[in-house]
Amino acid sequence: MDGHKSRREDGFSLLEVLIALTILAVGLLSLALFQVTAIKGNASASRTTVATQLAQEQMEAYRRTAWASIASSGSGFTDNSTVPDYTLLPGSAGDNVAMGGTKYYRIVRVQPNGTGSMKTITVWSCWQDDRGVWHNVTLITNRTNVGT
Repeated sequence: MDGHKSRREDGFSLLEVLIALTILAVGLLSLALFQVTAIKGNASASRTTVATQLAQEQMEAYRRTAWASIASSGSGFTDNSTVPDYTLLPGSAGDNVAMGGTKYYRIVRVQPNGTGSMKTITVWSCWQDDRGVWHNVTLITNRTNVGT
């Protein structure tokens, strides 16, 4: 009780400050990584949304098209499935649309049924991401000739 503070009460030691800064740096780095992941996820979702809109736009156009004029555009499907054959693009695409720096390819396949009164319309919209990996959105619907 001589009025002097002990050495422990003088403040933080250099070691304590370094440990606190290390913990802070690790936390900030984690937040930065989460931010990068969120940005990439948003970009991917945006491309999927655009591809879906392009495919839906094509589907709506076929709703207004005369029955006899509904035909396939492009040949990018494998056999009779809805699996895209990326090796055939872009040459087999019905049309190409560039939006936001990404090129989208749309292909439409129309398959009549045996009676001729219904057609199955498949619209496929695909794109490549920054790493060259293909992605696609496929919409399928049926249209009948009843009443037309």
